[in-house]
Amino acid sequence: MTVSLRFLCVDIPIGLGNGDISIDEGTTIEDILIFSREQYGIELPLTELKKSLFLVNSNPARLDYTLMDKDMLSIVRPLAGG
Repeated sequence: MTVSLRFLCVDIPIGLGNGDISIDEGTTIEDILIFSREQYGIELPLTELKKSLFLVNSNPARLDYTLMDKDMLSIVRPLAGG
């Protein structure tokens, strides 16, 4: 299966991990986070990545959402500031 992965984050380098990736059937959003940290060397702790907003085909989704072929997963990190 193939999904499109997009990181919309200020704390991850632009373009890192964006594009189509091959996944196994039954892969969840949480699995993608673990894969992304290992594959792309993302230094953010998994606990911080889990605080992101997850959109599958522009619809909000939870960490346990099982991705389907041709889904588009957007990972949107919250902005901090003051």
